[in-house]
Amino acid sequence: MLKRALLVVVLFLAAIPSFGQQLYEGEIRQLEQFVEEHMRETKMPALSIAIVKDGFRWSKGFGYADLENQVPATAQSSYRMASVTKPMTAVAVMKLVEQGKIDLDAEVQTYVPFFPRKQYPVTIRQLLAHLGGISHYKNYEAEGRIREPKTTRESVAIFQDWDLVVEPGTQYRYSSYGYNLLGAVIEGASGRSYGDYMRDEVWGPLGMTDTRMDDPRAVIPNRVHGYVLEKGTLRNSEYVDISSRFAGGGTRSTVVDMLKFVEGVDAGKAVTRMTVDTMWTPQQTRDGKTISYGLGFGVVPQNGRFFVAHSGSQQETRTTFGYMPGAHFAFALATNFEDANLDVLANRLVTLFLGDTLNLAYHVPGKSQRGMLNVMDRTWNRGLAHWDRFGRTNGEDLAAAFRHFNAAVKSGDASKYPPLIAVGSAMAAELARSGADLGQYHRDAELAFFDDYIRLYKTSKTIPPAHRFDPAFETQIARWRRDWDRLWTAEVKAFSIEDVADIDVLDKAIRPRLAVSSIAPDYTEALVDLGQNASLRRDHATAMRVATTLLTLYPESDVANGFGGIAEILFGDVAKGRALIAKSRTIDATGYVNPRRLTAIAGELERAGYKEGAAELRAIK
Repeated sequence: MLKRALLVVVLFLAAIPSFGQQLYEGEIRQLEQFVEEHMRETKMPALSIAIVKDGFRWSKGFGYADLENQVPATAQSSYRMASVTKPMTAVAVMKLVEQGKIDLDAEVQTYVPFFPRKQYPVTIRQLLAHLGGISHYKNYEAEGRIREPKTTRESVAIFQDWDLVVEPGTQYRYSSYGYNLLGAVIEGASGRSYGDYMRDEVWGPLGMTDTRMDDPRAVIPNRVHGYVLEKGTLRNSEYVDISSRFAGGGTRSTVVDMLKFVEGVDAGKAVTRMTVDTMWTPQQTRDGKTISYGLGFGVVPQNGRFFVAHSGSQQETRTTFGYMPGAHFAFALATNFEDANLDVLANRLVTLFLGDTLNLAYHVPGKSQRGMLNVMDRTWNRGLAHWDRFGRTNGEDLAAAFRHFNAAVKSGDASKYPPLIAVGSAMAAELARSGADLGQYHRDAELAFFDDYIRLYKTSKTIPPAHRFDPAFETQIARWRRDWDRLWTAEVKAFSIEDVADIDVLDKAIRPRLAVSSIAPDYTEALVDLGQNASLRRDHATAMRVATTLLTLYPESDVANGFGGIAEILFGDVAKGRALIAKSRTIDATGYVNPRRLTAIAGELERAGYKEGAAELRAIK
């Protein structure tokens, strides 16, 4: 499958499992093989992984932390954390809240009097949830390339005179500067420097002995060196001093300490369990829309499991951690490769250790049916995750929630989460009461979840009519389930797209089935990953083949049209590429080629040597 090796990958075990490694011996062997192949394919220099599943612990380093000196990566390799710093900052804020030194709903000037007042008040709670209206980077070419050290006051001065980008509380707008402002809040409320407070009150109590503020002049044990792919060749990352991002992305740590952090927080070692529940509750905008962020943590259900996570991205590094408390499973990943996609590795970890069919997605024709599936997905994923976390419904009136659901599947509007969560968690409760194994729905997703619930209430005398679905919806589910069971054979279940040869399999074995089924698996994400990697390697033929396959299989997908448009601009017809991107935005204006994402893609392509293509993408408004 893999054509050429960049590195002779050095593997060695950096931590001994707490009991019998043979418990997951097969999974570890498959993981190591996948990691080696993925690193060779993507030219990733180093990767460190840490896992905990129930009582089993495993951590390991792969590749080189320093290519020039051939220094192997280990589980103790020290990586820049980037935005994984944010949940640590949030824990520090909440500890000060518990101590009565911070009021979550106080204005920021209460603790940072030098920060200018804006046209609207900004509260601490809003900053923690990225609802504060504080701008993110305006010009990353300048703000993201600062080379000299900055104090807290100097770091805040970068953005302190900017207007708010939205009225606080009305929109989720991710902001590293908002977290720098929280760092200043910590200093104002505690009377100590941010770094000292973190060391003594967060990292110390959690046993995070290898976590510290990043300092380019300090001697830091096991410091890794960063790399970026330029024109298909690995080069050293650009030097920057990240003290200007101190509370939003200015720390350095290890994958082992990342797990100590999330496990310790959940165990109540830093803040109380009540505070943890507050931090791990998705926040809402003023008009009642639920966002996928709590107070410092991403809260995004995965396959119906409650899941908290955060990732980080900056010069020299990519990092991520994820925690599923219901499955007693956590992982941490860090690499010194700026072009890495750690989601691919995280997905493989979840598949191997939990057995979930991660990212199982359905493709159906027609906008109305896609809207119906979207409502079903929110209901299954978030409702089952709520049950996974709390073992109960969310307190909504169930009859009203089912009425809302029946209206939502007709309109395709999945924006109001609370009633959908109520429906999903009530379905989980009834299925569990009937003796069903809820774990199957982490593998089989929403179609099985809804079909089984409908079958249950048609034979049950205890589920009231008000907790049932419209007949037209029942008919659609029955048709989809029938077609899906015919299509979802062992061969299709085992299929994955990791190499160009897999497109041949898709063409010959699966595409004919897709054409005659009312519902089919959606492989857009895997195909785009393959196409993006091919583009960065300057493999034009593979990238264009991926684009053609996407557009043939999923002509009404915003992802297929977006990726196809970018590929055409890079390797084919620029006018055709612009038309495809315009179509992608017509399908979903906030989707694959929304303005912010298109700018980020342009930056990646420019680093890879596609200057003209990057300029074309930046010119698209």
